[in-house]
Amino acid sequence: MRRAKSRAYSRSVALAVGTLMMLISGVIYAWSIYSVPFSEGFGWTSAQLGMCFTVMLGCFCIGGVLGGAVAARAGVGLSIPLGGVLGCLGFVLCMFLRAERLYLLYIAFAISGTGVGFIYNGVISAVVPRFGDKKGFASGVLLMGYGASSLLLGGLASRMIASPDLGWHLTYLLTGLAILAAAVIGRFFILPPVKSATQAAAAPEKGLTPRQMIKTGRFWLFFAAATVGTAFGSGLIAHGNYLFLEGGAAPETAALAVGLVSVLNGLGRVAFGTLHDRFGFRVSMLADALLYIAAGACAALALSGGASWALIASMMAIGACYGAVPTISASVVEDFFGRAHYGQNLSYVNLNILIGSFASTVIGALETGLGSYAPAIWLFTALECGAAVIILMLARTRPVI
Repeated sequence: MRRAKSRAYSRSVALAVGTLMMLISGVIYAWSIYSVPFSEGFGWTSAQLGMCFTVMLGCFCIGGVLGGAVAARAGVGLSIPLGGVLGCLGFVLCMFLRAERLYLLYIAFAISGTGVGFIYNGVISAVVPRFGDKKGFASGVLLMGYGASSLLLGGLASRMIASPDLGWHLTYLLTGLAILAAAVIGRFFILPPVKSATQAAAAPEKGLTPRQMIKTGRFWLFFAAATVGTAFGSGLIAHGNYLFLEGGAAPETAALAVGLVSVLNGLGRVAFGTLHDRFGFRVSMLADALLYIAAGACAALALSGGASWALIASMMAIGACYGAVPTISASVVEDFFGRAHYGQNLSYVNLNILIGSFASTVIGALETGLGSYAPAIWLFTALECGAAVIILMLARTRPVI
């Protein structure tokens, strides 16, 4: 029994199982589907439900930091199942929701978001370092599974919620149990080989601690560029359907376009990860920034000119660029700051997601005040020009390990 428990599966198996775990835990991003019963049944407004998503995303980032700390002390073998328990608990708490208990919705998804942060950090920390020669590819595949969750599982959840035999209560319960099962069972397949004391002494892992990392210029330059990239993509994609409608697309076409952007978001993760493996962070990050700028300018012009298909193509490119940011982050953290504290350092870098999450609010306010999404697109295109300059500065910094 002890041998079976300590067995380390091949890195290919770890990548496949890790991707499945990310696919299941990423279902929290299908919030627009899971929140439908609450707007219809409890009368909660889109603003109230939108705030819940913001709370969940913020707790996801905090969960990454906490999960990294737990993993550093007890290993991902504990942090990942603990994340599964929290993720499940949040969905189970929703069984007790009532119209007058909006606060419980926020508490429930704060817990689930924290749990998914544990799982996300643990899976990447366990799998990506095993692909020393293909870190970008490995992180791209894992994050493609995470990003594809809302597209692949969101439709299933929608049908389950609408089914008279299932409904939203059972759908929520089954979702929570799926997150728990994936975390508890999957962790056995992704655990890396355990080094003996002799091996560890002969080849100790090198790297900066989080405290040392945040004192380097490399960290802040990369963090700034990643924050702009995250904000640009997440902010526009959050308004994708309304943006396409403003550009003259029919409702059916707009819905299809949202799906196409999601597909390119997933494919972009693998493509930019592979680009990073082959040419390094300078080329991959600069290519992402330049494509962002070109796509942003084209999107703004197409929106103003009512060229709906050009707008859709531009937004698909923006979706691919958005997928590049977390993928490159997962690779760069080890390249820049070493493997010794990889999980913890990655969780700090991923806090850019928390800051970037406010972009959708900014874009919504600009559209409300100016009557169009075009000014917001131009604003973030200009910010991405600044990010390109930051990337060039980053490329000139010296390695810190």
